[in-house]
Amino acid sequence: MLALARQQSSIFLGGTALLVISVITAILTDTWILLVVPFICIAAVFVVLRPASIYYILFAVLPFSTEVTLPGGIGMDLPAEPLMIISSGLLILMAISHGLKWDSRYFVNSLTLTILGVLVWTVITTLFSTEPVISVKYLLAKLWYIIPFFLGTIVIFHQDQDRIRALIKVIVGSTIIALCYVVARHSLSGFDFTTINRAGRPFFRNHVNYGALLVLILPYLGYLYKTSRNSIKGLFYAIALCLILFAIYTTYTRAAYVCVFGIIAGYLMIKYRLTTIAFVLAGLVTVIGLGSMVKHNAYLEYAPNYQNTISHHNIDNLMEATIKGEDVSTMERVYRWVAGVRMIAEKPIVGFGPGAFFESYEPYTVRSFETYVSNNPEKSGIHNYYLMVTCEQGIIGLLFFLLMTAMPLLLAERVFATAKEEQIRYIAMASALSLITIDLLLLINDLLEADKVGPYYFLSIGLVTICYVHTQVTNKAS
Repeated sequence: MLALARQQSSIFLGGTALLVISVITAILTDTWILLVVPFICIAAVFVVLRPASIYYILFAVLPFSTEVTLPGGIGMDLPAEPLMIISSGLLILMAISHGLKWDSRYFVNSLTLTILGVLVWTVITTLFSTEPVISVKYLLAKLWYIIPFFLGTIVIFHQDQDRIRALIKVIVGSTIIALCYVVARHSLSGFDFTTINRAGRPFFRNHVNYGALLVLILPYLGYLYKTSRNSIKGLFYAIALCLILFAIYTTYTRAAYVCVFGIIAGYLMIKYRLTTIAFVLAGLVTVIGLGSMVKHNAYLEYAPNYQNTISHHNIDNLMEATIKGEDVSTMERVYRWVAGVRMIAEKPIVGFGPGAFFESYEPYTVRSFETYVSNNPEKSGIHNYYLMVTCEQGIIGLLFFLLMTAMPLLLAERVFATAKEEQIRYIAMASALSLITIDLLLLINDLLEADKVGPYYFLSIGLVTICYVHTQVTNKAS
């Protein structure tokens, strides 16, 4: 207690002295920005003394993070991205200071080695990239997703289930607050199909990002409801669940609708240990489907009618047009997928380089699949993350990514079947179901580098790692 009092006294005196110096310097130099320096330093000290605090803050602000273009044309998600960078630096300092004291079982296992393999291969493909500057930026961005959200989750939360539960409450709570903001704005137009994008701004780029965040949060809300020991809290979580389902419906996002059913199917798959069978079936369907498309250039038969592919302003018309192949967003995806397959044939081993799809795909397009938005003014990607990884990092990159996708689900299945603690079982289940929603979203979107999706992906893998190692340790001990 005496040592803690001295530590707090030193922080107070140091902070006071720094504040006085900053005020005097700001007055003498007329540089008022210096007044923020002591607050930044005090915040940094607080984070070092209580490292979990930055993760609560980071996840609390993620739903409200906004993409801002800085001088020089650099885009950054504020305030989330600076916090990601700060937390990455913090973790590196923690590793240097007392990394040897950490339990190596949480850091040397199949999941961490797989993610290390993903990073190493990203570095290798960056060296062969056709767009090296873009690939280096991509690699750096990948690092400050993996370091804070995967490694940080393990470092900060691996010994404290109550802290994990508190983090999940922060994640769900901040998302519900953001949801209420969007729903309130959307209600002013009577939840009109054409106004959902506008209602989500400035926090959500479009209804897809908004819908993606809502569905990947659902399993964590389900965990809170399932493990609640208080009827009042249980009622609150049930109301929150209904609210999120209503908000998902009014996003008018087809992928989000599919994900809701995917959560139900995923729960049954993991509960009844059908994950391996599901992967085998998915692989067979993919191979057969691709084979039938490639054989004799059969894919050309599915080229859209340029005049018929239009945008729709009603959800019923949109669903009908999707089935008929007349929705412009769906057919524009096909246009880029065809280009992606041709790019893979050109560079099957190392690809064109991380992040290089947009700069490279135009020469590989097939004009018969063109739509009237194919000039791509938004500079968006291929809208299928699995294809994008293969285009940019080759078949080996795809294999690493599939391994990183499949392994957490297989381990979560094992945890759910063998863990003795209810909290651990349902944390693993919620994490796996959140991963399944993201895996489904990635079939028709490039969202893993989006700040509304990527952090939760690596968080979920980190939580599965914690649950898996914890289960191994406790089962051996008993």
